[in-house]
Amino acid sequence: MYTNKLSGSIPEEIGNLKLLSELDLSENKFNGSIPLSLANLINLTSLHLFNNSISGSIPPNIGKLKSLFDLDLYANHLIGVIPLSIGNLSNLRTLYLYTNELSGSIPKEIGNLKLLSDLALSENQFNDSIPPSLGNLINLRNLYLSNNSLSGSILSNIGNLKSLLVLDLSINNLSGVIPPTIGNLNNLRTLYMYTNKLSGSIPEEIGNLKLLSEFDLSENQFNGSIPLSLANLINLTILHLFHNSISGSIPPNIGKLKSLFDLDLYANHLSGVIPLSIGNLSNWRTLYLYTNELSGSIPEEIGNLKLLSYLALSKNQFNGSIPLSLGNLINLRNLYLSNNSISGSILSNIGNLKSLLVLDLSINNLSGVIPPTIGNLNNLRTLYLYTNKLSGSIPEEIGNLKLLSELDLSENQFNGSIPLSLANLINLTILHLFNNSISASIPPNIGKLKSLFDLDLYANRLSGVIPLSIGNLSNLRTLYLYTNELSGSIPEEIGNLKLLSDLALSENQFNGAIPLFLGNLINLRNLYLSNNSLSGSIPSNIGNLKCLLVLDLSINNLSGVIPPTIGNLSNLKILRLDKNELFGFISDEIGNLKFPYSLYLCENQLSGSIPLSMGNLSNLTRLSLSNNLLVGYLG
Repeated sequence: MYTNKLSGSIPEEIGNLKLLSELDLSENKFNGSIPLSLANLINLTSLHLFNNSISGSIPPNIGKLKSLFDLDLYANHLIGVIPLSIGNLSNLRTLYLYTNELSGSIPKEIGNLKLLSDLALSENQFNDSIPPSLGNLINLRNLYLSNNSLSGSILSNIGNLKSLLVLDLSINNLSGVIPPTIGNLNNLRTLYMYTNKLSGSIPEEIGNLKLLSEFDLSENQFNGSIPLSLANLINLTILHLFHNSISGSIPPNIGKLKSLFDLDLYANHLSGVIPLSIGNLSNWRTLYLYTNELSGSIPEEIGNLKLLSYLALSKNQFNGSIPLSLGNLINLRNLYLSNNSISGSILSNIGNLKSLLVLDLSINNLSGVIPPTIGNLNNLRTLYLYTNKLSGSIPEEIGNLKLLSELDLSENQFNGSIPLSLANLINLTILHLFNNSISASIPPNIGKLKSLFDLDLYANRLSGVIPLSIGNLSNLRTLYLYTNELSGSIPEEIGNLKLLSDLALSENQFNGAIPLFLGNLINLRNLYLSNNSLSGSIPSNIGNLKCLLVLDLSINNLSGVIPPTIGNLSNLKILRLDKNELFGFISDEIGNLKFPYSLYLCENQLSGSIPLSMGNLSNLTRLSLSNNLLVGYLG
């Protein structure tokens, strides 16, 4: 009755079918528990109840089904322990209990099932150690114990299981070393031990597993070097050793692994150079070597890996220039070379890499201009060139990258103006051009970038006014324009940016009053307007900004009184109103600020006495009231 929409409990009456040989109710919607009466079906050879919602425990009398070949109860909600009577099922070939909520120890009685070929207990809550009796299962072909809480060491007699094709012990708490006897498993195709607490060196004996196709020891505590014997694994397609403490160099004979698709050695302590033999691995799709201590030049031979899709060499100590041969990798989708000491220019043939989705060359010593051919990368989503020594103008051709989501050219030496073509990048969410020498005005068509979350143009030489179209950027969270030469009034249209959390316009030449619309930005957390020529009074609706953590209006020409509504800013940590022309009394409401640790009101014309309510500001570490007209005494 498998693969229907049947529901309810399995009826006890099925136990009356004494001659039943095969029972398959899998892939339905059955719930309730497995009826004890099933133990009456002594002729049953196949019992399939998988992919239902069956709960309760496995019946303790399951051991009566001595004719059973195949027991598949996986993908249910079974709980409790595996009953010891399971060891009576001496004809069992397949035992699939994975993806349930079973717990306790794996019973040693499973070691009695001498004919067992497939054992899958993954994705349960088993604990304790792997029973040594599993080493008796000499006919076992597939052993899956992953995604449990098993502890202790890998069986020392694991080498007895010479029929094994798949050994998956991943995502447990296993510790200790890999026993050398693992080298006896000469039929093994898949070996997964990732995400455990295994340690010591990777044994040379693994090189005996000549048929091995997939090998994953990632996310453990292995140390020592990568054994040279791994080069014997000529059928290997996947080698994952990432997130360990492996040191030494990449084996020079790695080029023998010509079947390899995927090599992930990242997040170790590997040193030395990338061996030239790497260019022999013509089937490679993925090469992840990032976060190591590799050095020297990136070898030209990487350009031979024509099928390569993912290349990540970031966070190493590579120097020299980017090899021109990388321009041959026309299937490359992600290229990460960041956080190295790479110099020279960006490849002139970078435009050949038309499959690229991510290009990250950040935090290097690259110089020269961005080549116009970059405009050919019409699938690009992310372009990071920040923290280099790049110069010249930003090329208009960047405007061809219509799918671009993140563009960061910050911390370089770019000059010239922001190209108008950037307004074509309608999918852009992040635009970082800060810390350059970019001049002229902000493009008037900037308002077309309606997907923009984060606009950071600070620390440049931008001049002119903020364009009114900026009010169209309704998704904007961060607007940083500080340390430029912008002038004119702050436009009312900024009040349309209802999601804005950070607004920094400090160190410019803005004049006019602080616009009332700022009181509408109720999600604002940080507001910096210091070091301008703003005049007029502080708007009373500033008290609407109840999420504010920092309010900095210092070094302007503001006048009038401090509005009492400032006491509504209950989350404020820093308040800077110093170096203005504010007058009148400091209102008692300032004592309502619960968390401020910095309060600067100095160099104004404030008068009257210091309000007693200031004594409530128990978190205050910095208080400056100097250079005012305050009188009275300190209580």
